[in-house]
Amino acid sequence: MSAEQATAPADEQPVESLRDLAIEEAALDLLAARVAAAKKDVRARTQAALDTAAKRDGVERIVATLPTGQQVATISLRKGETGPVVTDEEALARWVRRTWPDQEWTETRIVRTVRPWKLAELVAEMEAAGAAKVVDKATGEVHDVPGVVIKPTRARTHALTWRKGGKDATAEAWRTGALAHQLAAITAGGDDK
Repeated sequence: MSAEQATAPADEQPVESLRDLAIEEAALDLLAARVAAAKKDVRARTQAALDTAAKRDGVERIVATLPTGQQVATISLRKGETGPVVTDEEALARWVRRTWPDQEWTETRIVRTVRPWKLAELVAEMEAAGAAKVVDKATGEVHDVPGVVIKPTRARTHALTWRKGGKDATAEAWRTGALAHQLAAITAGGDDK
């Protein structure tokens, strides 16, 4: 910006073309939608490939490398988590009431429920044990807990970690067309709704 433009009154400063702004916003909206869809698709395909490679070869990470050979990022497998999940609150509440009838750990409404603080305590104990079992601290008896199963609570996924300079190098490769093959789906024609 020149010194004249900086001191000019607001009504004399150059105004961006409303038409230019409109097409820029429309193009970026379309690009954002296509990038989001492409990212969702490639994450699913990457996860499936990582799961297969981990099972077959023990692979837990892969390096993202540009066509020039420059390593720009690392994609690492993150294991899912397994833990207790209450599947039948009513059965669980009936069991808690039968097992500890003198305690006020349940409430009777239309159906019996376990008070949230006690449920959290029981779930934590089952999570630590890795089984839908609880030990009665007074008697030492081990109880199978109805209405609870141990199952995946967080899906297995992966994370992308950029290397120093990796974002700039990837942007430059995109700008120069070196990633045209990988990004073709984003700019290809298609049925947009």
